[in-house]
Amino acid sequence: MAQYGNQWWASSGGSGFTEFTTSEFQAITSNTTYSTFTYDDSTYGDYLTLASPGGNTFRSANTTKQNGFAKHSYIQWQISGYGNCHFGIFQDGNAYNDATYLYDDVTNPSTYNYNQMITGNEWTFANNYFASGHNATSGQVKLYPGHAGTFGDTVTVTGATAKYYGDSNPTNFRTGIDDDGNWYFEVYHSGGSSAPDHDGTGFTKVGPYYMVESTAQLVTDSTTSGLVNYGSNAFQFGWGNYDGGGVETMRRIKVRTNAE
Repeated sequence: MAQYGNQWWASSGGSGFTEFTTSEFQAITSNTTYSTFTYDDSTYGDYLTLASPGGNTFRSANTTKQNGFAKHSYIQWQISGYGNCHFGIFQDGNAYNDATYLYDDVTNPSTYNYNQMITGNEWTFANNYFASGHNATSGQVKLYPGHAGTFGDTVTVTGATAKYYGDSNPTNFRTGIDDDGNWYFEVYHSGGSSAPDHDGTGFTKVGPYYMVESTAQLVTDSTTSGLVNYGSNAFQFGWGNYDGGGVETMRRIKVRTNAE
């Protein structure tokens, strides 16, 4: 296993995971005025900053991996905890633009107002945030789920304590598509000074959470009827934030994939 530091991972069959080079990482990510990727930083490795100049402003981006990602792929990240932090999945090959799952309320810019609709097919997410806010080192971890314009009830992650990306023991998040094609979301906490490896060694894991497609409710039983399931369809990862204030920074973002 290579050291965790915002690497993206390619599939390599039975021999396991291999690390993407920086150039390969650049090739599958958007680097725009909406979100900025920093490559090979001496402290954090490659990382993503979601930009907001303040006010009721939204910025977003998404991966652009040719032919999308396959089952048994996931993205993993940490957050600062302030505002709405969306890391989601949508089906590859569908229309997508940078202002579809949140938007500015130009008629009333001082109002906290956002819309989590997406034109990309099967857009699915669990908005993760800290009840204690920016750079939290205590308090609850919250998940607010949504699927294709339907939103479920907010879930408090049992046992997890909010720790922002700069903490000595940060809270980590993971979302992806499992071997059965199900969307899932996991929280890793109370385990170490960096981030969990593929197996989550040393961390306490909460989840996986799955999502009932018709209601967008989170459940922990993978046999529940009507779960969000991508089958064999390829997908991309999308992200963005509304924070109403300063920049919301995500550190150490990575993707792992495995061969079918």
